Amino acid sequence: MDIGYDKHVGISTMIEYLRETDQMQHAEKIRSTTLKKYIKNNTLESSINMGFTPLDCVCENISWEQLRRKFSVESILKFGMTFDIATKIGLQPEHFGGDEGYTIIEKMKATKQEIHDFIDHISKLKKTNWSPAIAKEAGFTFQKVIDIGGNASTLQSMKSWTIKNIVLEFQPQPEEWLKAEFTSDCTKDEAWDSKQYRQFIAKETAQLSPDDLEEVKINPVSKDYILKFDANKILSQRF
Repeated sequence: MDIGYDKHVGISTMIEYLRETDQMQHAEKIRSTTLKKYIKNNTLESSINMGFTPLDCVCENISWEQLRRKFSVESILKFGMTFDIATKIGLQPEHFGGDEGYTIIEKMKATKQEIHDFIDHISKLKKTNWSPAIAKEAGFTFQKVIDIGGNASTLQSMKSWTIKNIVLEFQPQPEEWLKAEFTSDCTKDEAWDSKQYRQFIAKETAQLSPDDLEEVKINPVSKDYILKFDANKILSQRF
């Protein structure tokens, strides 16, 4: 009987009903196919008409890499992919695409909390190839970076994470610099730019009292070394 409904609309409506009533075991019979089979010869967007959603990727063990081998990010977004589902099916920090890729993460409706729960170690933040500016946009503070393992050693190899860029985006407190182990030792072998260290860090940490140093568990000898710099030279440094 023809009641005027488009076939695809009817299928989509029935599948939605099955989802709401926890009867998805009947979905394959109604569709006569699975998502994995359907997308072999059809577009991902057209699968929406068959009632498929990103949740079906989880149910059918379709990985992020499998989707990307066949479809563009734009198609995956049109399919309705969310950050939560994407990470469940294998999206990794190295897939983020650096600073330019952050807009994709936003289009996946990622919340700051979801991002922080996922990027829970400095090694993962490094793999995103995000600059300090994008890390800040994603909700990271310098203290948060420290909390997930960021320090003078682990940050040194991260692209565009210079002392100047860190200052521009996060304005770390002197105590935070020391918690992150940014002492005079970090400039050995030019691991970190010594001019930037003197200009942006040394003159700030030099103001800390012995009690402040004790609170962040820093040996006062580090401060004594900092105080050897001529204040006028520090203030006149140019980047």
